Amino acid sequence: MCAARVLEHIYAAIKERIMDEFWPQGTRLDPIKIADMLFSSITPVREALRRLESEQMVAYVSGEGFYVPRIDEAELRHLFEHHQNLILAAIESSKDSSAISADGAYPVRVSKTFLQLGNRTANRELIEAISRLNDRLHPLRRCDSQLIEDVDSELEDIVAAANDAPKGARLRRLVIGYHDRRIAKAAEYIRLMTSELD
Repeated sequence: MCAARVLEHIYAAIKERIMDEFWPQGTRLDPIKIADMLFSSITPVREALRRLESEQMVAYVSGEGFYVPRIDEAELRHLFEHHQNLILAAIESSKDSSAISADGAYPVRVSKTFLQLGNRTANRELIEAISRLNDRLHPLRRCDSQLIEDVDSELEDIVAAANDAPKGARLRRLVIGYHDRRIAKAAEYIRLMTSELD
């Protein structure tokens, strides 16, 4: 396997574990242990961790190493607000009305739905920003059903509105409502994520 493929494989494996909370927030990511776990040399692991650091999926503390970052309540609110702004920008700049559909587990369906809204634009930067933020929010979306009522029907309503009127006011209202509900529960998300570490 060529070096680029090895790096891509290691990057994807580490990212997937972070998104699935294999390593909880605050966990130190030891490149040697990860290399052993993934049957790899240490160089592609370090390169993958640096790449994930640039995407804010991993934090680096000088003299201490790499960590899964901790998110506090204020930062979580900012992430939800930023995600809302990106999705509203995608709706506003939509170039086509290709059908939105998503399958899989709930957190995956949410990411796919919002990424498909982004893909309706011709703006690669916007699409990439939505994709990266979806990845960062993935672990929190795993908590949605514990904190928010009717998450499945909420998502179905967004998909239906997106397919009915790609730039419609109803879609914008639903997207704002989706994010407002989560912003209001930011403290509860943090408590839930923290309690899972205990």
